[in-house]
Amino acid sequence: MTDALFVKKPDRMTKKLKKPAFHEIVVEDLAYGGRGIARQDGLVWFIDGAIPGQKVRVRIRKKRKTYIESYVVELLEPSPRQIDAPCPYFGICGGCQLQNMPYHDQCNVKADQVRSMLSHIGGIKNIQIEPVIPADPIYGYRNKMEFTFSPRRWLVNSEEKNPSSFALGFHPKRRFDKILDLKACLLQSDRANQLFAELKDLVRQSGLPCYNIKTHEGVWRFLVVREGGNTGDMMVNLITSTQQADKCRSAVAWIMDKISTEHPDLTTLIHSTTDRLAEIAYGEHEQILLGDGKITDRLGSRTYSISPNAFFQTNSFQAEKLFSTILKQAKFSQSDVVYDLYCGTAAIGIYIADHVRQVIGIEAIESAVEDGRRNIQMNHLQNIELIQADMKDILRDESFYENYPRPDAVVFDPPRGGPHPKTIRGLLELAPEKIIYVSCNPSILARDLQILCESRYQPVHIQPVDMFPHTGHIEVIAVLQMK
Repeated sequence: MTDALFVKKPDRMTKKLKKPAFHEIVVEDLAYGGRGIARQDGLVWFIDGAIPGQKVRVRIRKKRKTYIESYVVELLEPSPRQIDAPCPYFGICGGCQLQNMPYHDQCNVKADQVRSMLSHIGGIKNIQIEPVIPADPIYGYRNKMEFTFSPRRWLVNSEEKNPSSFALGFHPKRRFDKILDLKACLLQSDRANQLFAELKDLVRQSGLPCYNIKTHEGVWRFLVVREGGNTGDMMVNLITSTQQADKCRSAVAWIMDKISTEHPDLTTLIHSTTDRLAEIAYGEHEQILLGDGKITDRLGSRTYSISPNAFFQTNSFQAEKLFSTILKQAKFSQSDVVYDLYCGTAAIGIYIADHVRQVIGIEAIESAVEDGRRNIQMNHLQNIELIQADMKDILRDESFYENYPRPDAVVFDPPRGGPHPKTIRGLLELAPEKIIYVSCNPSILARDLQILCESRYQPVHIQPVDMFPHTGHIEVIAVLQMK
């Protein structure tokens, strides 16, 4: 018998547990979404937590034939343009990616990203990309914040090693099972932060357990704070499970009584319940404890009523700039019929109504249509009609046009995931003279412009608008004219 039979085979577990190598790399650029970009060894490196100009030590998360996904484990040399992020949770919380970049640099990078995506994905090269319309303010701008309760607190290096059974805040980057416990968030107003801190303390005093997403046991699930950016109205929506129902109702009543006494200017307080397993801050059942369950906000001369689950632009200050820019660039006439597609609660349609003959809004979500109709009545408008329908079907339904005129212009504002391909084909068949495409996802915009501009349309104006400073997101208005 040969010695070869007794040679010890490699331990597969040992190989699997071997720590991955670290790599040193200089960050060259910034990808859409806020990841750093570098090129090394013939590959493109995407680096979470990095900005251009930094030298970083990274660990590989995923390797493919042409690119590598990685994340920063150590900053070796700061970028020459790097600044100190004011938020103590920056780098741990997944909300902001760019707080350590000067704001004007953020805007310049986002404009470059839009230009690159339109050119490389959409083939749109011979048009000027306007400078980004910047935000003001760049902190305290969010009018809606959703916080999650958890009995599993994410521990930062400076904290004690024994985990707490109470946390209220956000998920750390790439972690669904734990919550980073916050004292405040710089993206919401000081007033909202004070309210957040007091509610957090009261909920902790209740003694009832936070909901555990692994065992599905516990009471406290989400806290949603909504604020009218231009009105000061304030909504608190405390979302719980239906467990320990009697104790929960008593605790919620005590908390809401305390908070309304301390803050007599609160507009409405709501207790919602849900037993859905999904981590979505949405309650199927609502009990209004104060007010009428809604707040209002203003954009320009228009007033909007906002219910707990209604969609409304999350930055009221920039939404007004966005809508006024749409109005300016679209150059509507008083004789125009305008279709507002994916209209949501008809925010854009209501804003432009005085400048056109008729607005026809189409939206698939029933609750959004109901909110939109209420807003139309609130603003005493007679020339807007909302229709609940599936976009991909209704645009190609000839019977629809027996009752409604065809549009001179279309405002097209699809969700982040983009429209169904049938919707784009329907838009081409509808053939309005003008399309105002409003996008929160430039890569999807570029893909759709490639189709729309292949034969029938040409872009005449591209305007980025920064709705969310310190994040990787950018909104873009593209005005298309029929050739």
